[in-house]
Parts: sequence; structure tokens; C-alpha cells
Amino acid sequence: MARRADRGESQSCNSAQSYPQTVDDSPSRFGRRRFLAALGAVALTSACGGGDGGGALGADDPDLEASGATAPPATTPATAPPGPTDPVPTGPSQWVSRGPAGANRVALTFHTDGDLTVADEILRTLKARGVPMTSFLVGSWLAAHPDWAKRLTDDGHELANHTYSHPTFANLTPPAMTDEITRTRDLLVQLTGKPGAYFRPSGTANGIDSPSPAALAAAGTAGYAVTLGYDVDPLDYQDPAPALIVQRTLDAATPGGIVSLHFGRPNTAAALPGILDGLAARGLAPVTASKLLG
Repeated sequence: MARRADRGESQSCNSAQSYPQTVDDSPSRFGRRRFLAALGAVALTSACGGGDGGGALGADDPDLEASGATAPPATTPATAPPGPTDPVPTGPSQWVSRGPAGANRVALTFHTDGDLTVADEILRTLKARGVPMTSFLVGSWLAAHPDWAKRLTDDGHELANHTYSHPTFANLTPPAMTDEITRTRDLLVQLTGKPGAYFRPSGTANGIDSPSPAALAAAGTAGYAVTLGYDVDPLDYQDPAPALIVQRTLDAATPGGIVSLHFGRPNTAAALPGILDGLAARGLAPVTASKLLG
């Protein structure tokens, strides 16, 4: 079946990251809350105590002595915890297409959708070699196979957001961009408790050129501080021979490089052992994107 935009992902298919915390927990906020709570308590107890400044009922209260009742223990007014709010815009996401060259590392990233048998082969190879990677999940694929979120994280892989329906992202309106990002973000939160470390748009011409300001604004508003590209693209979505995928990857990989590969492509699965062997021979350790970027 023809791949969406990234089947020609020259047309290339295209945390540390954190989901924005929307509750203001600054000292000044809580200081004001406690002050107002205490002020309310003083007003209330003054009214109950006849306005003499004593306020709270105690053991020496004449009404209590006459009735033989026991005074209630003194309490400190509790400060109500702040309630949850919706995510707030964080400003435009930052575009990053490679990591620092100071360490002999490269990040392996996989655009994650497609045939489960091939995906399973890729994961088995990575697990046998003890290699972690960053998995850019297509939301519709993950919704159809939700158990894969746990399988990926159990194997030590990092999850990230690669839109929901894998459109040509640059052709979308800003509201549609936001919808594509937030649907996958919310699914990741539902399945894992986290929104994914990065966002990567789908259907872009390459992994080097920055997406549009509208795309970066949508990613930032959705809570992704970094939109992650790549600088090593063996064009494996075009299904070249495995040996050519290996050669293209190793020819382009340098310290700090970010490699783009794809689940669901049989030749990618066949090429993966050769890629890992070649990186090791060059002294390049494959890591997650977060590990590479520090």
C-alpha cells in the first residue's frame, strides 16, 4: 500500500523534553493562598467569639463549662490544593536536526507504524544488541496496537510524537496541525502517563530544513519544547536493497548524528544488523535522542 507522504519522504517521513506543568506552584502564589486562608479564618473565629479577639472556643468558654462539653481541638486552616488546568502555550518549539559532536554517539530514531511482523523483527534485533532508540509513533497505528506502547518502553526505548494520521504536515492549517499533534500526545499520556519526548512532523521534504513557524508554534503550544529532525537519511522508506541502506547510513553517520529509519519496511529490518555492526566498528554508540542531546 502506498505510504502517505513519507512513502516519498523526500517526502521523507518525517525530552530534554517535558510536558508543560500548568499549575503555578511558585512561592508567591502559595504565600497569597495561605495569607487569604488565614485571613478568612481570623474573620470567622472573631465572629464566633463575640469579637473580643479570642475567637475560637476553648476549655475556659463559659458555655462549655456550663454544659460539660469538651472543647474541639484547635485546627489550622488547610490550604486547598490547586486544581488541574489545561496546557498553556509555551512558545514556539525549537527545531533540532542533529546533536553535539563532542561524544561518539548517534541517535537512532524510527518512524513507527506499518507491518507488525517487521516491527517485531526490528525490536528483537535491537533487544538482542542492547540498543535503545527513539520511536516516533504514528497515533492511529498506536491506537490500533496500544500494547506496543508498553512493549517499547519495557525494552528501554523512548517514545515520541509523529502526528496522528501521518499527513503532509506542511499542507495543514494551524488548527489541523494542532489536532494532529494533540491527538497523539493525549493517546501517549493515556497509555504511558507521558506525552512523548519530542515531536516530528510527517511528510516533510527532509530532516534538515526547519518546519514552518506555524508548525513550530503548534508543537510548542502542545507542550513540545523540541521538534526533532535528522541528518542521516538512508531513504529506507523507498525500499532500496538492505546493503544500500547500510551503506547510506554509515556514509552519513558522524558523532552527534540523528538517523531516520522506519518500522514496517522489510529491507530496513534486514539492514539493521549491518548498521549496528558498522556503527560499532566506527566507535559510534547508538543511543536515544534524549541521551544524545543531553
